[in-house]
Amino acid sequence: MSARRSVWEVARRELVQRSRSRVLRISLLLLVVLAAGGAIAAARLSGQTPTDDIGLVGPRSTMLAPAIRLQAQAADRRARILDFSGLPAARRALRHGSIDVALIDGARIVVRTSRSQPAVRVVRDAVGAQAVMTRLQRSGLTRAQALGVLTPRALPVQVLEANPRNTEQNRTLISVGLLSLFVVLALFGQAVAQGVTEEKSSRVIELLLTTVRPRRLLTGKVLGIGLLGLLLLLLPGAAALAAGTLAGGSGLPTAAPQVAALMLLWFVLGYVFYSVLFATVGALVSRQEDLQTAMLPVNALLIAAFYLALIVSSNPNAAVAQITAFVPPFSPMIVPMRMVLGDMTVPALVLAVAINLVAIVGLTVLAGGIYERAILRIGAPVKLREMLARHAGRYVASAPNAVSPARRRWVELAMRAAAIVLLLGAVVIGFEHAVGIVFVVLGIVLLVLLQSRGQGPRRSAH
Repeated sequence: MSARRSVWEVARRELVQRSRSRVLRISLLLLVVLAAGGAIAAARLSGQTPTDDIGLVGPRSTMLAPAIRLQAQAADRRARILDFSGLPAARRALRHGSIDVALIDGARIVVRTSRSQPAVRVVRDAVGAQAVMTRLQRSGLTRAQALGVLTPRALPVQVLEANPRNTEQNRTLISVGLLSLFVVLALFGQAVAQGVTEEKSSRVIELLLTTVRPRRLLTGKVLGIGLLGLLLLLLPGAAALAAGTLAGGSGLPTAAPQVAALMLLWFVLGYVFYSVLFATVGALVSRQEDLQTAMLPVNALLIAAFYLALIVSSNPNAAVAQITAFVPPFSPMIVPMRMVLGDMTVPALVLAVAINLVAIVGLTVLAGGIYERAILRIGAPVKLREMLARHAGRYVASAPNAVSPARRRWVELAMRAAAIVLLLGAVVIGFEHAVGIVFVVLGIVLLVLLQSRGQGPRRSAH
């Protein structure tokens, strides 16, 4: 059987078996409904002007109604005026929630709970402006002149770093997108680890390895589960875009198509990166009871990336955001946020994708060797340090594709060359730039990995 055929057969097996789950189907349907409903609500409600319901009691309050409407308009709000015959009726309306505030005889304001709500500020400013207007008219100014005094010419505002994308709607949208990406990466990455450990503990792996090589088995499992994760992310996203576009109103935020594209791109890159880590962890243990503890470092790394993205979203152009955007474990969360809210350019995006692809290739080679050596070791959890050593473990004859010495030398040579290129690139770019710092870190990481590979247990000479 060819390599492509064997990988696809494993992927199809995973896809068919897991798609039969009723829980998965119900979850997918609920996500599509919720995504479409949320998009419709966002499109219909996001462009509406906030409205304040204001009750007026007494003739002096009624005379202030035009000033209240003008003040609300100046605050980008709308005032709905309701007249009441007396204070008891206004209090009942406040308790029932029919109005937000009540102005009593133009002299005092009554609210139900909060004194700091926007409606209070609108009424207070309107009463104050009307009082000043009255004094100016008494001093001899006309109404037009008094209005000119109360509304001076607005000062022009110059924006040094204009970023119309950095709005509250886009910020909310990217936060929802990152949360969805985090949940899908965590769930389906852990599904890969659980599947590997389950096959290992039930000894099914021994039967599978008689027909499929370990690396192809790992690739097929990652591909099959990843297709389900992509479906779980793609269908709700498409439903949200379609529903928001057709709902009318102000429509979805301006960054909605960009966020959807970035989520799909970084799901693919992030899933491959993290699923390989999860699969490696799953191969190191033989029992489901040990798997949760073994997955803690990978889960902690993914959680740290998610929370770091939320923290730096308030300042997406900070140095920590610029640096971590090029660090593979953090890129799936940081890059979409910086592309939507920050000033990250398309060349920087291409560079981040390229770095992640290089990291995925290196990690796949390293994890594939660990998977081959650890997958048939039943019993106590296998130590990762032992697997990382150059001569640690030997693959049994039933899986005759252990890494040859020649191939290992080529891998080490490529890693050395990559480390040298990264370090030289950092010197050329300069350490004052985030990319230069990232290149130095990646070069040092490669050198440390080379050093660890070269410190395997020595064979004793007889």
